[in-house]
Amino acid sequence: MKSSHCKLHLSSSVTALLALCFMNNASKADELSLAWDWQLSAEAVESRESPFSPLPSDNRQSLNGLLDLEVGYGDWLGLLAVKGNDILSNTSEAQAANFESEFIVRELFWQGGVELSNSAFGDHYLDITLGKVRLDWGVGYGYRPLDIIKPYRQNPVGIVAEEGAGVASVSLFDMTGEWTLLYSDSSWTSQDVNDFEKQNQQQGVGLRRYNLVGDHEYQWVAYYDDVRHGLLGASLVSVLNLAWEFHGSVVYQRQSLGYSQPDSMLKPVYLEEQGEAYQALAGLTWANDTGHNVVLEYWFDSRAWSNSEWQSAIESAESLSVNPMTASLAGSYAQGFQHANLVQHNIMFHWSLDSTNGWLENITPTFDVMLSPQDGGFIATQWINYRALDNGDSSLDLELAARFLGGKSDSAYANLPDSHMILINLKGRF
Repeated sequence: MKSSHCKLHLSSSVTALLALCFMNNASKADELSLAWDWQLSAEAVESRESPFSPLPSDNRQSLNGLLDLEVGYGDWLGLLAVKGNDILSNTSEAQAANFESEFIVRELFWQGGVELSNSAFGDHYLDITLGKVRLDWGVGYGYRPLDIIKPYRQNPVGIVAEEGAGVASVSLFDMTGEWTLLYSDSSWTSQDVNDFEKQNQQQGVGLRRYNLVGDHEYQWVAYYDDVRHGLLGASLVSVLNLAWEFHGSVVYQRQSLGYSQPDSMLKPVYLEEQGEAYQALAGLTWANDTGHNVVLEYWFDSRAWSNSEWQSAIESAESLSVNPMTASLAGSYAQGFQHANLVQHNIMFHWSLDSTNGWLENITPTFDVMLSPQDGGFIATQWINYRALDNGDSSLDLELAARFLGGKSDSAYANLPDSHMILINLKGRF
């Protein structure tokens, strides 16, 4: 019989960050700007037994929180956060969760510029960025291959505090677009990372070109770092008419890191260099004037395990989990879930309604389903967001979210540790 524990904690780091609120009235608007965002997330998660984990199915509930402070001062911009995990928790004694608080520097950078003018090349503007900054170059909804500096989670249901990377960049603007020369270091992180993420942290230099011609956006990137040893990427976003848009991107890299399965069942899964890799995405977006928005995407990632590799992993884990002496080896096959994409072939369908008519004006329903066509797995997610307050200076949103992970019994998604999760999120700004 399980015993439950309910814990309430206060973090001194939250108190310290809240003290900065008093700076709002003491500072001048033209010198210092402060914007506060907060989120509380109550979640209930149902775990399941799988070949990778012999533990029986269980459920846990927790309350998590995030407080963001965006600070602007002159040419400086910072995004600081305090994240609280398991502020309240209700779980089994064997897996009792402890409250953790983290102070996170999500972004902190200086951005300035100079104008260049000469008779030969005309007038140009140089933009200089130094510090920790998030670079979002990718195009796509479910996956963004061109987020090459740091990969970011797409459409999370709970609290996620993404961080930027250390960046030194110079951008030159012309009549049709932008040239950017940059150095980046993705190891600038405030939060703990797992071994896979740590081994993929890179330092490198690159050149990017962004071009806007009519209703078409073009982008290409050439980048060299100490992990991938050379990368080329390109993307296209094309507005076809008032309702339809096409987007696509492709990335090639000379080297990649990934988990490989051993040739002996008495050895664990191991991380190694796996040679060349590529990712490709193509998608269509449709929208109409009543607020409906539909996205359909397909993408491929050669770094993920293939369908045959997943079948081999599940069969090996099933055999190993029977014997208590080899059960830990069975768990090592779950490392395949650490890859950026869990399966190679992915299909995403997204629908949302952002209506301005009647009682639906403040309600935004959203539905996503991601399919693995090779093994029959799926991840389905639903959000219903209600905007309770928005007066320009402050806002309050109430959101109900649910995510279900399943499919055929031998599919990768059906063997993830969690079977479903339900969340109630409160979000606000002041």
